[in-house]
Amino acid sequence: MSAFRVGIAGPVGSGKTALLDALCKAMRVSYPIAVVTNDIYTQEDAQFLVRSQALENDRILGVETGGCPHTAIREDASINLAAIAQLEQQFTD
Repeated sequence: MSAFRVGIAGPVGSGKTALLDALCKAMRVSYPIAVVTNDIYTQEDAQFLVRSQALENDRILGVETGGCPHTAIREDASINLAAIAQLEQQFTD
């Protein structure tokens, strides 16, 4: 069975990571959650979630898209699909 997936999108600075942080902290006790974040050249969003202890470190996976993250979702989702597959294999709960 594959995991239920939710995408959060919006312009830079709109609060996507802050929303994700709050959702993880509110839901982590009741649901097994893992997160894939997208950044162009860094893993800054993933590192923010680790520092804020939104989830256990190994449940947060940062993806560097090398370009516009929207392209990694719309045109070639393979990097995100690989990250999801990795987390689904690692966490069977």
